[in-house]
Amino acid sequence: MHVRTLILGGGLTGLSAAYHLDDQARQTGDASLGNWLLVEKDTRLGGLTRTEDVRGYKFDHTGHWLHLRYPEMKAFVDEVAGDLMIRVARKSRIWSHGSLTHFPFQQNLHGLPLPIVHECLQGVIDAALAHARGGQPAPAHFLDFCQQTFGAGITRHFMVPYNTKLWGCAPEDITADWCSRFLPRPKLEQVTAGALGLVDDQAGYNATFVYPRQGGIEAFARRIIDRLPAFKVRLGTQPVVIDLAAHTAELSDGSVVDFERLVSSVPLPAFLRVCRHLPAAVAEAGRQLRCTSLRYLVYGIARPGVLDDIQWLYVPEPKYPFYRIGSFSNAVPSLAPPGGASLYVEVANNVAASDDEVKGSVRAFLRERGWLGDDREVEVEEVRHIRYGYVVFDQPYFGAKDTILAHLAAQRVHSLGRYGAWVYSSMEDAMWDGFTYARDLAAGKLAVDSRVAV
Repeated sequence: MHVRTLILGGGLTGLSAAYHLDDQARQTGDASLGNWLLVEKDTRLGGLTRTEDVRGYKFDHTGHWLHLRYPEMKAFVDEVAGDLMIRVARKSRIWSHGSLTHFPFQQNLHGLPLPIVHECLQGVIDAALAHARGGQPAPAHFLDFCQQTFGAGITRHFMVPYNTKLWGCAPEDITADWCSRFLPRPKLEQVTAGALGLVDDQAGYNATFVYPRQGGIEAFARRIIDRLPAFKVRLGTQPVVIDLAAHTAELSDGSVVDFERLVSSVPLPAFLRVCRHLPAAVAEAGRQLRCTSLRYLVYGIARPGVLDDIQWLYVPEPKYPFYRIGSFSNAVPSLAPPGGASLYVEVANNVAASDDEVKGSVRAFLRERGWLGDDREVEVEEVRHIRYGYVVFDQPYFGAKDTILAHLAAQRVHSLGRYGAWVYSSMEDAMWDGFTYARDLAAGKLAVDSRVAV
């Protein structure tokens, strides 16, 4: 079988690429753009954009809130699911030193114990003065970045403990280059205002998001899936051997596909394992890629007001094995039965606590806050695992990734999406990757890496 584009992976990147290839074929009249085949190893499309229903409680694969900033993606979402989506204002908080504060921590010190506020505020002032004097070296790692940007107090009380739990390694092992978009950097006047209680709930890239009014995030993915011709999709199938030189893929169903270009959102290390005749430098670079594995729990609680109205809560303190608790139903009430709450709790897999110990810690935390009474209110309590969680931006990261992607691009292989491009990115970024591939192919000007840098 010959196709112009072989698409590996049926998550948002692959779905967007397929949809927009057909859209470009319609717009340009070039039918060859629609000559694609999408291969998905699971028996169901959507990737991690999935929703499960357990006893009436609906759970996504942790938080999947859709933040939109590109006009093209806003138009795309409106085209396929405009009647389905609602806009939700973010309500996130941080639990630290026995206090609930607003997000982001560095801009909302009010409510913390006064000695902590003083230490953090003094640190920010010291960092601002050092920056004004100039002459600071470039940060060698994420810890340096935090100390230079936020000062010693905020670094010690939030940045180090939270990010150590999130990334599963010391902040000295992580570069500072990942955080330019996702880590709010308030001005000194904003920090001082927040220390006095003048809250700015619009801070950060995710002040609002869109989400399906019914059915969970998979309802949105289904809107894209329903636009794709079923005969161009193979489920329960995956590549077993990819010959990049010959441009052929042997699939698990026994077929062989000859392709002109390949779009892959398969996690980069897994993709490289099925590629033949890789140069030694590329294979070695693949072995240097690191990521966290994610363990999370889902809860269905027959009680109103769990987490108050908070949609997700950051928990930096090391005494808790989890680093984030989110409530699907506080964002969209239809995700839990009336009077109930559907939650997710994220735990990095490198945490030594057993599942039972994490469950006990979660219940104790909820009881301490008055969000859980009798244990009989817990109707669902289950553990889930995601093999590929957060890409670790350690010191070898950029060199290793660039070596791999440059080689793949030379073979007309476009490794895209969060795990294909091996980046920290959003759902919108995944769709953008698929869109830009189709747009650039139609225009005859494919970039080596069409992904917007983050």
